Amino acid sequence: MAARGAQAQGLGDEVVAPGATVASVQGAEAARANPAGIGLGRSWSARITHTEEVARGGTALNNTAAAWATPLPFGFGFSVGASFARPDALAVGSRASLGLWGSVDLGLAWSLDPRLSLGIRTRVFAGTGSGPGSAAETVDGRVAVDAGALWRPSSYGAFGVVARGVTGPQNLALGLDRSVVAGVAVRPVGTDAWTLGLDGSWAQQGNFQARAGTRLAVPHLGYLRAEGVWDFGLDAWRAGVGLEVVWGRYSAGGGAFFRSDDAAGWYASAGIDGDRGAVSLPTPGVAVTVGMNASPGARSMVRLLLRLERLSRDPSVRGVIFAPRAEVGGLAHAEELREAFALLRRRGKRVACHLTDASASTWYACAGVDRVSLDPAGGVRLQGLRAMRYFLGPALWALGVRTDFVRIGDWKSAPEQLTRAASSGPAREQEEQILDDTLDGLAAGIGASRSLGASESRALVTAGPYTAREARSRGMVDAVGTRESAERSFANGLGAGRVELEDYGPQRSRRWSGGRSVAIIHVDGDIVEGESQEIPVVGMRLAGERTLVEAIEAAAASPRVGAIVLRVDSPGGSALASDLIWRAVALANRRKPVVASFGRIAASGGYYIGSAAREIVADPSTLTGSIGIFYGKADVAGLLSRLHVGVELSRRGERADMESVFRPYTAEERRFLATKIGEFYGLFLQRVATGRHRTTEQIDAVGEGRVFLGARAHSLGLVDREGGLLTALRRARALGGLGEDSDVIELPAESGGLLRTIAQLLVSDAPGGGAPSAADSLVSMLLGGQESLAVLRWMLTVTSRSGAPMAMVEWPLAGVAGE
Repeated sequence: MAARGAQAQGLGDEVVAPGATVASVQGAEAARANPAGIGLGRSWSARITHTEEVARGGTALNNTAAAWATPLPFGFGFSVGASFARPDALAVGSRASLGLWGSVDLGLAWSLDPRLSLGIRTRVFAGTGSGPGSAAETVDGRVAVDAGALWRPSSYGAFGVVARGVTGPQNLALGLDRSVVAGVAVRPVGTDAWTLGLDGSWAQQGNFQARAGTRLAVPHLGYLRAEGVWDFGLDAWRAGVGLEVVWGRYSAGGGAFFRSDDAAGWYASAGIDGDRGAVSLPTPGVAVTVGMNASPGARSMVRLLLRLERLSRDPSVRGVIFAPRAEVGGLAHAEELREAFALLRRRGKRVACHLTDASASTWYACAGVDRVSLDPAGGVRLQGLRAMRYFLGPALWALGVRTDFVRIGDWKSAPEQLTRAASSGPAREQEEQILDDTLDGLAAGIGASRSLGASESRALVTAGPYTAREARSRGMVDAVGTRESAERSFANGLGAGRVELEDYGPQRSRRWSGGRSVAIIHVDGDIVEGESQEIPVVGMRLAGERTLVEAIEAAAASPRVGAIVLRVDSPGGSALASDLIWRAVALANRRKPVVASFGRIAASGGYYIGSAAREIVADPSTLTGSIGIFYGKADVAGLLSRLHVGVELSRRGERADMESVFRPYTAEERRFLATKIGEFYGLFLQRVATGRHRTTEQIDAVGEGRVFLGARAHSLGLVDREGGLLTALRRARALGGLGEDSDVIELPAESGGLLRTIAQLLVSDAPGGGAPSAADSLVSMLLGGQESLAVLRWMLTVTSRSGAPMAMVEWPLAGVAGE
């Protein structure tokens, strides 16, 4: 409105609906009003707006503008747009026809942090007139650049500024003039329920305007939009009002403009967003089917839990039916799913499960939902508890290989699997304790879910496996039938439509995007020095200290991140790498809250790094503890002798070949190593004591390699709360002062590679699926089972670190038979 102010909308103006101000816009609307807002959208969006203003002598002009915007990685945003004008007459000087005029534009924004974004837009003009020298032809082929900034320090206030036409053509007849627009916007209740904005515009030719706009949510309908513009130079005003109706991802609106010269105009707009609107016409309720075609790995379980948490906040979701065709991956994962299902039910959603041939842990995950159905040809493999360990000592001796380890604590039994033929007394005692605790927890959970007494629950655990008919008669399931009938019955009972999770888009947040997020930092796999790696062939992940420290430091330094969840699913590994990660976590915790979330296993080095967090949350069945150190190597001299391989060594120094795999440790070296790992163990105790605010003596009393389930670790003070990822996420948001719908980012990025790509092709990309599961299935089949694969992984890690202090637990000690 640089040329004619409030008298009419000039050709150089941005075509936007009433209420859009430079500090309140984002996404596609920002592509027209303030390019900085492109970088603050949570999902892609597209919008088209048409305006016409009618003067007494006929149509003054009509404008049409369209834009599409999308967020990009690393805080960037991108937009592309076009505008078109067809003025018939203009009340500036001559009323001669100006022809056709338009532009195409590209925008790029970068959000430096969740509160501040900078943007730039480049416009290329095109114009043609009815005669030579027309105003439209003077801008043909010219390029203009606009720049903007947007700062949103909180959910309640925002500030924006735009410099329009920094470079490019100036033509007052077309309303093209260099100008600066600065504005402020407020949200009195912190959401889009009500947004108020005020802009001031200064043009190079000296024109000054003030503009006030508002956007008010109308429940179950959309938004009421209004604005008023005052031109101080012309002493004139213009006002506009309109209604925007939202239906899911789609919106449409229109309204009228009025001017102080008794002229009027109208506008119409339409849009589509990647997310569904939170304020919307009533949309059909849905029942979401969550399938799971492959056993979830550590990261895929996190993603599944986050999606379930988002569904719990979605008013369009009336219910969720979980229909897995794979195992959930153990009791700890089952407990996390139980927590997610309980959250859905607390928030008014119905939850059902349909099982085909259910493992014990998969059935346990579903035991507490509203309705459980089972395929007629399926069953439930709940058949007691078991603990199994492989002992390779005699096999290695027969091959001429001698393993030599020094350890701290009688309960640090990991080396026993390479040095003995059977468990030691303390190791056996520990194993029995874990089995007892597992049975107690499982029976208690079953009793609470299926309204059974303690004796009935224990009997149920050990009396299987069960056919579909038996499971129904024992009250383990509520119905027997096919998946199709279960889904249809569930949706019909809710009066809802059916939709698959992967086809269901999330709901748009009602808060300004760009707010601080929670960073989930994954520590999944054996902890090693250097970079993280993945070996898909055996489903093995290596959590590299360098990769993790960089991720932790980046999250701690980023103003985008308000809190950190350290998600640990690791048996430990290198003591040095664990300590380096511990230090990074401790430093991060000084800057912002860090909450550790323990998955299936967070023991030894896995517990080490988590102890630096402000709070530790563990599932009741998480394997944790194992505070201890061991050190050792393999001596293959006997094997080489049998193969008639000779080894000749020259050295300088008595310990120069101490780590050699061609001889055992001497008695003096063993004493030396005992002293050395004693120092490492002392550091371990000190680190845990510091993080847990206890003395080293208190930690030593539960140390020396003792392994606990999460529930017992909680009672001993090694864990602050029992719960899964969603509990940890809730605590991180509370400690960081974040909203319950604050965004989540996951770090570090997963490694790629050809082997991973091939493995991904072996399974469908379903929630909970993943490449490691495909590799597990292939290799475990060749090796004779998952236990054999676990042995292989463990041996690869231990032997690769021969001669270095290890903070690591053996492969899983106990499990539910049939899981």
